[in-house]
Amino acid sequence: MEQLKEVTFPVYMVDAFASEALTGNPAVVCVLEPDTELSSATMQHIAAEMNQTTTAFIRPFTAPTLSLDNKTLPNNEFSLRWFTPITETPLCGHATLASSAVIFEINHFPLNPGVALKPAAQADLQPLLDVCSAICGMNIVEVRHSPGTNYLLVRLDDRVDLANLVVDTNRLVAAEPKIFKITGVILTVRGPPQGALARADYDFISRYFEPWRGNPEDHVCGSAHTVSAPYWTEVLGKKSQESSHGE
Repeated sequence: MEQLKEVTFPVYMVDAFASEALTGNPAVVCVLEPDTELSSATMQHIAAEMNQTTTAFIRPFTAPTLSLDNKTLPNNEFSLRWFTPITETPLCGHATLASSAVIFEINHFPLNPGVALKPAAQADLQPLLDVCSAICGMNIVEVRHSPGTNYLLVRLDDRVDLANLVVDTNRLVAAEPKIFKITGVILTVRGPPQGALARADYDFISRYFEPWRGNPEDHVCGSAHTVSAPYWTEVLGKKSQESSHGE
């Protein structure tokens, strides 16, 4: 039998598909540190002791990325494994939802706030910014770069009807920076938006384009919100926001 060593980490019991405690579908979620290594056998022992339908183990990766300033930044990515009391399973839906809830609760959900452009980055990205300005027909209000995702957040004039804006992504590709790698562009305005999506309770509206990945527009992009949400939290002073993404 495997010799087990003492390891300490938080364990959560989460009721998925439920709005009240002790209802729904329970799952155990074990949150490991990046440097915590548990063998498959150890995870299986723990799952057997928990004796729930599924025990999930989440652990953040530590592979670094480089920012525009060549600073090393951690990746906001997690490994996730699922175990029943007797075996590992390739996927478990309710335990995945439970794991997401825990990440939100303990504030480990990956946020990728943008930073202001420095002169070298500004110069290299200027052709792309000029295209964004030309597309909307107005001046750009602010630009942020997210080192964790290599997304560019471009805040347009709030009078822009972003919901109905026609964006030729070929023009974005043609203006690709020569030095700094950009994988996506977020166009955003403060709410309530103009046009068809007008709703008084929207704090902001955004659209996300990633033609460099072969996808002209992603209409529901979660990773783009890890950039836009921190930005609008800073601008609006609100931690809870209502937003609309895409057309």
